[in-house]
Amino acid sequence: MTEISLDGFAALEPSEIRAILPTWLGSFVAGGDEISGRSTKLVGDAVAQLTDEQLAHAMVRLCSTGEDYSFYTADPGARAITRAYMESFAGDSAVVGIEKLQAAAAAGPVLLVCNHLAYCDTVLKDMVIARCDETGLADQLIAVAGPKVYETPFRRMASLAIGTIKTAQSAQIAHSSGLLSPRQVAEIAVKTVRTAQEQMKQGGLVVLYGEGSRSRDQRLGPFIKAIRKYAKFDGCQVVPLALSGTDTLMPIGQLSMHSGAAVVQVGEAIAVDDVGPMSAIESAWHQIAQMLPDGYKPAADVQPWA
Repeated sequence: MTEISLDGFAALEPSEIRAILPTWLGSFVAGGDEISGRSTKLVGDAVAQLTDEQLAHAMVRLCSTGEDYSFYTADPGARAITRAYMESFAGDSAVVGIEKLQAAAAAGPVLLVCNHLAYCDTVLKDMVIARCDETGLADQLIAVAGPKVYETPFRRMASLAIGTIKTAQSAQIAHSSGLLSPRQVAEIAVKTVRTAQEQMKQGGLVVLYGEGSRSRDQRLGPFIKAIRKYAKFDGCQVVPLALSGTDTLMPIGQLSMHSGAAVVQVGEAIAVDDVGPMSAIESAWHQIAQMLPDGYKPAADVQPWA
């Protein structure tokens, strides 16, 4: 694989982007020439559908997204490219229970709570939802994302396919950045919650990974108690999502993407007004645990809260 610097992307003309981008993304796909070639072709087809202005705008966004702790809208060009890219090696992936998500989105603000396996978790959701849903739900996805999502051009390109709210990682996470003081982390956290709530009220489907980081053993872990704040507003619904298989698409410790299939299963929406934010998210945790395949279920001694 060949990583290109942000400065390198900024210097490219649209004709150069068309020539380089498909091969560059294809170089991150493991499994031989056939699979990487399929990726290069599908991405090339998606790029061919974009205007020079759309490509140039995507490159500008690539170089600027993630600079601040803020909300970043999805870029339409990057979204089309990333969906084609994910389709090339994860095309057999599926979403189960999409009608539950459709009903919840029609009823009011939605907070999606999910287990976390890989950096590609949200773009996988975007791809499978976009494929089977005609109401534009995938375009409404917004992920609460830590700084690592924006670290490299490859990860940042994927992040542009969805809306993201950059936040500081909780001090409870061992690899949390030491560059920020506890007070700064707290201030950013408050801002992130407010931004997420505003976006949900406007129809955004905010995705929250309650464990705070990717699972190291694929099993569902406890949630960080502070996430209940995201659900603390009138009308909020918590919708649980059980995700399996993305750990094989993007294994921990590897930069390459691998061919495989993932499954997103949608649970029953929980009205926060009926049970309160803490109970709503705890109920979502139990639903996720029940929906996950055996190898992903929490260990017997694991409780919902850290």
